[in-house]
Amino acid sequence: MLIPSWISFLLVITFLMIFSKKELVFTLTIGSIAFGLLSEVNIWISFASIITNLNVLILAASVGLLPILGAIMEESGLMVELIQKMDISKKNAMMISPAIFGLLPVAGGALMSAPLIEQIDTDSSDISRKIAINVWYRHLLILIYPLSTTLIVCTEIAGLKLYNTLAYLVIPFIIMFLIGYIFLIRNTLENSERHSRDLKVVVHHILPILIAPIFDFLGRSILTLLEPKGITFAYPEIFLFVGLCFSVLLALKFANLAPNRLNSAIRRMKVWRFPLLIIVIYFFLDIFTNSGVPEVIGSLNMNFTIFLLLGFFFGFSTGRVQLSLSFLIPIYLFQYAVLAMSYFNFTLIYLTTFLGYLMSPIHPCLAYTINYFKADYKQTFWRIATPTFVNLLIVLVVYHVVNFF
Repeated sequence: MLIPSWISFLLVITFLMIFSKKELVFTLTIGSIAFGLLSEVNIWISFASIITNLNVLILAASVGLLPILGAIMEESGLMVELIQKMDISKKNAMMISPAIFGLLPVAGGALMSAPLIEQIDTDSSDISRKIAINVWYRHLLILIYPLSTTLIVCTEIAGLKLYNTLAYLVIPFIIMFLIGYIFLIRNTLENSERHSRDLKVVVHHILPILIAPIFDFLGRSILTLLEPKGITFAYPEIFLFVGLCFSVLLALKFANLAPNRLNSAIRRMKVWRFPLLIIVIYFFLDIFTNSGVPEVIGSLNMNFTIFLLLGFFFGFSTGRVQLSLSFLIPIYLFQYAVLAMSYFNFTLIYLTTFLGYLMSPIHPCLAYTINYFKADYKQTFWRIATPTFVNLLIVLVVYHVVNFF
């Protein structure tokens, strides 16, 4: 070996942080190959093990359907009408509008909700607050949304069950919601402008978003009930794929889009990026686990507080949650010699990484929103940093209090 594997890892991480604003599929592919060559891991064997892994391929296919669903819902205007027909107060609209749009994995999706924030809050001239609201609430619902690609992949790597993890994330979700309200929403002045409420339209339009997670949850629940009887199924990811097929078909039926508009929306989404990213992340993970780096770093026996702070640092410096946790989780597993993380520890490290990502200057949604409102990062920093640091402090305090007792 020309240089120690852990130095190779640091070089690759530095490369990823420098170029993380570029197309992540290409950046991570180059980084993975370079890492494999420097650490003398057989990249061909690693690649072959990934592209022949049916679970990874089904997950990649599922992720490929998500942007198609997002493109249909965006292009058809179903999302805008859904929000209008809720007929909710100004404060609620400023929280719910970006949150609902955040459920759609649309490239540059922050640009869909930013104009709504501007239209809803015409009384305020505080641009930094509008930017922070759009970014904060756009990502809040993703924290507990079972179709979040990041959450699906990270729970798989951590050896945890998705829906059990969601149960642990509910309380952090509520805390983040309340802190966001206190710092960003509370002083908003209400106005009298309302739309006509139509709950039938609301239920009708939100069905395509809900069908897939419901189908996936029911399928996995049935498998859990059958496990004590010795009945197992090796590919539970298939439930997500089938559920998304139903969601896309239902959205197509509701949207009634002309073929040229649909094709244009899908091309604009660059759908190819989403499944390829899943394959490349697993490729990187395979090289990483075979490089010996997790054992080397794990032998340092780091306190879990350091893991939490590293999660925040990597989330902030890369503007990515999935990438950051794809190497932090294996290090944790090797250090503690376990096959799966505890749900409590996973929740905490997921949160700190998520918080770092939220306020990262290379986080695409934050960058897009800042550009839309013609502001700069310095103007926005403390608006988004204040609720972020309050939440980070809560996570650290909770960890130490729990461990103290």
